Amino acid sequence: MTRQGVVVELDRTMYAKPLLRIFSTTLTVSLFGAAGWLAVSPVDGASQREVEVIAQPPPAWLPPAWHPGTTELWALEQMQEPSTDHAPRLRSSSAYVFDIERGLTLLDKNADYIQPVASLTKLVSALALVSTEHDLDRQICIGPEHYPTRNGAWSKLSTGDCIQGWDALGAALVSSDNRGAFALHSATELNLDTFIGRMNEVSIELGMDMSSWTDPSGLEDENLSTARDVARATLAVATHHVLSTVSASPHWDLNYDRRPSRRRFSTNRLAGRTDLQIEAVKTGYTDTARYCYTTALRTRSGRRVVVTLLGANRDRDRYRDVATILRWLDGLEA
Repeated sequence: MTRQGVVVELDRTMYAKPLLRIFSTTLTVSLFGAAGWLAVSPVDGASQREVEVIAQPPPAWLPPAWHPGTTELWALEQMQEPSTDHAPRLRSSSAYVFDIERGLTLLDKNADYIQPVASLTKLVSALALVSTEHDLDRQICIGPEHYPTRNGAWSKLSTGDCIQGWDALGAALVSSDNRGAFALHSATELNLDTFIGRMNEVSIELGMDMSSWTDPSGLEDENLSTARDVARATLAVATHHVLSTVSASPHWDLNYDRRPSRRRFSTNRLAGRTDLQIEAVKTGYTDTARYCYTTALRTRSGRRVVVTLLGANRDRDRYRDVATILRWLDGLEA
């Protein structure tokens, strides 16, 4: 996947939609706006033109205005519900599975346990990028300010490499490049510290109340979240037309200004499977977080789900858990 053909203009929509109901004797108008809900009805003994306005509290949560997937993001409200099905045994320490179209939590194993989530952090970095003014065509030259804070962190980007913001995003989400993640803030008007602050603000806006972030790559153990919160970020990426296209790509061609382009392949072992429609995916590993995995996909039986796994002891364990969950989901459809 290259950046050509990827839509870059965010579709900002208005969420306020007036709803008008007229009855024979009572007129009630419910309006939703910045001031909250307003109920308008005739006052006892008053003429039909005289009305009183009764203020009602606004809803507890609204999809953020910067995200184009307004309708689908309402599913985030339903992620707090307990699971509805008897779940299979898994090796991962925490797990969460959510049916997007039915709005049902299907599995929650220690889903609210706070722990490091390694490179799953990069999903939130990408969301922070698109939530503010950004230019993915901007040239970014890799320098010391883009180096991860932990020595020995993996990257295929070297000092002096100049790439566009598209390639920083592709490197971060597809091949989990750590310098690519640190370079994302350079496609915005924010410095690194402010960008990390924006990551934390985005978490709050998406209802990820158990999460906190200290670097864009996820290398630090202080990048903390839960399986349920990571699932929220995964759904937000899957329903964002730019981020979904990048995240679900099986590979990304990095275009340098002074050397030949290089193809970087996804860290996702499920990439290329034709029986699954992957909408977003991210893997992660550190010694503390262990092996992590999250994805939004449509199964062979047609069920559209988010699957998040944290804290598997081995790489093969997380993929065994993914296979177990997919078989279990297909069985639910039988």
